[in-house]
Amino acid sequence: MGLSAVFSVLLTACDPMLSIEGSFWPAWIICILAGLMASMVLMWQLVRHRLAPYLGPPLLIVPSLWALCTFAIWLLFYST
Repeated sequence: MGLSAVFSVLLTACDPMLSIEGSFWPAWIICILAGLMASMVLMWQLVRHRLAPYLGPPLLIVPSLWALCTFAIWLLFYST
């Protein structure tokens, strides 16, 4: 119990913070929002090219595409 409390206090500084208009935001929030926009654009392109019906159930495909875009953006900008 005590060790996990120490780690939670010490590891809070490991999250990159971004200054946007003077307000500090955790980088993961920015990556989630950018991943959402990227997945919406990709899904729009898949629908436009009539490939969406061949992918499978949208209830599984759309969140998976969102997660893929979010993780790719995180790795692209914040991997060290």
